Amino acid sequence: MEREPTIGGHMAQFDKTFPTLDCAACILTPKMSSVKNHKKSPLWTYSEVTQVDGYVGNYKVKVKRLPRYVQEDLCSGCLECIKSCVFKEGQGPG
Repeated sequence: MEREPTIGGHMAQFDKTFPTLDCAACILTPKMSSVKNHKKSPLWTYSEVTQVDGYVGNYKVKVKRLPRYVQEDLCSGCLECIKSCVFKEGQGPG
């Protein structure tokens, strides 16, 4: 479950990491891929837990999923949709 549109947080924005100055993407990308491809744990981005009921081993969770405006099961990550998107970064509706 991730509130933001992507996983990776602040580390995904960095070039190098302290103290070794290793490449942040080199460290993070395999971990992000592992999370995305895990068979038993679906990755829901742009989502928030709104309610949890139940007890240990038997939870019922309500999740609010924000619209992504793409068909996630068809998305290949090619970014072609950005070219024809009516909303650009920094702009909102209306």
